[in-house]
Amino acid sequence: MSQPSHVNIYQILFLLLSSLVALYAEYSGHHSLIIYVTFAPGHQYLPKYSSYGMLDDYRVFTYESTSDVFSHPFGQLESLSTVWRDLRDCTNFKTGYFNLFSRYANLTLGLKSPLLQLMYGCQLSHNGTSSGLYHFSVNGEYSLSMDMDSPQWYSYLPQDLDIKNILDRFDLWNHNNLIYIHRDCVPRLKKFYELSRTILDQKVRPEAVIRHKRAGTLNCVVTGFYPKDITVEWMVNGQPALDGISTGFLPNHDQTYQIQVAILLSDTTHNYSCQIMHSSLQEPMVFAWDASSSMTEEKMSLHIGFIAGLIASRPQTWCRISGKEQAIEVETRPVLRLEGSVKD
Repeated sequence: MSQPSHVNIYQILFLLLSSLVALYAEYSGHHSLIIYVTFAPGHQYLPKYSSYGMLDDYRVFTYESTSDVFSHPFGQLESLSTVWRDLRDCTNFKTGYFNLFSRYANLTLGLKSPLLQLMYGCQLSHNGTSSGLYHFSVNGEYSLSMDMDSPQWYSYLPQDLDIKNILDRFDLWNHNNLIYIHRDCVPRLKKFYELSRTILDQKVRPEAVIRHKRAGTLNCVVTGFYPKDITVEWMVNGQPALDGISTGFLPNHDQTYQIQVAILLSDTTHNYSCQIMHSSLQEPMVFAWDASSSMTEEKMSLHIGFIAGLIASRPQTWCRISGKEQAIEVETRPVLRLEGSVKD
């Protein structure tokens, strides 16, 4: 067994910031441009400054201070030269204020080399209306948002007040944040969209299969679809079932998604079917469950899965939290796998 390597828990968390982006990419016809920034001075496993931009669910750029390069999928387009120049200026501008914040936080709050994170951007709806967001996080513990109508920060938690007092001092930075949100973000979103629309506007049909588990549940596995918006529901005797349990959207390696919806098999004499609605389909896709064939397939899959699991047993990476300093131990150990993923 290899020796565990200790990584501070805050080095791998986006916490609230990472989950909030889902709010801005769920609606068909809407587009969002969200930028994530991490400032981690003195942290062994992270670059001092890193950022990436997401147009809906498509990454349009990545930057790390270790290489000082903006990587992106657009080649040497002259139309984007000003965008990369502005992003570089923005990186230098933010770095200055991050350093200043760190000094204030160390002096007033005793926070030494805090991990700082930003999530900011805009959403544009199909009717032309737009909205913005600007979130700031310290060590994954303190989280504040900027008022979109005035250069001030707010939080509903009293422990964030000291952080707010520091941020409210940065008048120039705060005003520049609002200028970006209200003036620059939507035009940049439109520019990235025009260059990415062949990917974002593609429609890929889903594939589906129904699995019967010994625990008495039916699982409708739907994969390979794009865009992400999809409706998957179980029908019992032709009526929608209200007790389906979903995994939520899971990404595949090829920019498509998968989702699984399970239902309790309460009566084998009922007619169960999985109905799928997606923009790539002219009409709903319906898969009916066949009780007789399902039992045979279940026995076969158990035998095949067990043999494949023995053969495919291989070292896997595990993480666990330990110690008073909330460190994460990463170690490698062999793990027996008895079932595979829907789509690699």
